[in-house]
Amino acid sequence: MAASRFVSGLRLIELPPGAELVRVHHLARDPVFFGPAAGKAPQNRFDAPAQQYRTLYTAAQLEGAFVETVLRRPQGRILRREAVEERGWSILRPNRTVRLAKIYDDGLQFHQIDAGEISTDDYSLSRALALALFEEAADLDGLAYRSRYNNGEICYAIFDRIDSQDFAKESANRFADHRKRVDGLMELYGAVFDTSPPIPNL
Repeated sequence: MAASRFVSGLRLIELPPGAELVRVHHLARDPVFFGPAAGKAPQNRFDAPAQQYRTLYTAAQLEGAFVETVLRRPQGRILRREAVEERGWSILRPNRTVRLAKIYDDGLQFHQIDAGEISTDDYSLSRALALALFEEAADLDGLAYRSRYNNGEICYAIFDRIDSQDFAKESANRFADHRKRVDGLMELYGAVFDTSPPIPNL
């Protein structure tokens, strides 16, 4: 048997039952989504390399969820308002304690992880790390990490060991109904709305 990568065990944070998790999502979709969809290739940073598990991405605050979804690419700093208003945010609350490997701050050295491993455009290293954690700790529910685009924000990648029914879901907040809040988020990140007229279809 190969030696464990995590010889010192795990450094955990625990989210208690009822903890507030923020999920930004398209309004036409359920906020609880473990991806990728069946048969789809991995797309995100901590997705399983070969569908060994599926992942729900959330954040501790709206600021983290917004930058990781709406503004996650450099070209995302210039947006059509209509594209943003297709989305909103929901508060999810787990009905049990959620145990997450801490892979930020002191958790990096503890797990012998270089921050560069999980902060590059090449997701192969971060996916391999997540898979190793998933396979070595049967009672681990996911990872807690810092946003790539705002390292003051904490985000969560939650494995589908937690059933979607184990989350209480508050009603979605439509970005269209909270334009002042959206404008504040855009200003925070130096993003702007494209106000040019739409290009007509010819």
